[in-house]
Amino acid sequence: MPRSKHARPGPAAPLSKRERVVAAASKLFLDEGYGATGMDAIAKEADVSKATLYSYYDDKSALFAEVMSRMCEEAGGHLQVEALIGGTPEDTLRAIALHGLRRILAAVRRQFLQRVVAESREFPELGRKFWENGPGRIQGVLTLYLEDAKRRRTLRIDDPARDAARLVGQITGLYLLPLLAGIRNPPSEAEIRRDVDEIVGEFVASRRVTS
Repeated sequence: MPRSKHARPGPAAPLSKRERVVAAASKLFLDEGYGATGMDAIAKEADVSKATLYSYYDDKSALFAEVMSRMCEEAGGHLQVEALIGGTPEDTLRAIALHGLRRILAAVRRQFLQRVVAESREFPELGRKFWENGPGRIQGVLTLYLEDAKRRRTLRIDDPARDAARLVGQITGLYLLPLLAGIRNPPSEAEIRRDVDEIVGEFVASRRVTS
């Protein structure tokens, strides 16, 4: 007898041990805080041995980096700057900026950035890992693109790294402090697109190569 087109999907495949570790760490980092969460507690929550846990991650900061990276990828997807080169500067910078901003706002929405701010003084590696997997990563992508734009002479760029840092600061500065201070609600998609279009448009206009 042929299967019905509307047959119910089968049960989801069980998580691998590594996936259970990441899920457990994410939950505990948010619920208990980075400092209060030990590797023993993560192993217990994930129902794996400590030997298994350490076979995946050398220490807690490496596990936090994995949690942060996955969360950001879920929010913004994976972006390869090489795939964008060849488009107009406006389109390329807009795509990178939207991708990066969505990643960072996801960290705020899930309370990760708040945890980082609260605990990074005591655990400097926490802030370092957040930066490397969040704003720092998108700043690196922008720098690569602006270096290419400078080589191709599609934009007047003196210092790609500095311009990339300024762009990240402008884009994230619109929302981060007010959100962290609790004085505004998260921006809508329409707000994000409007503000990114304005910032990118002004940046490209000020650096457009004229013949």
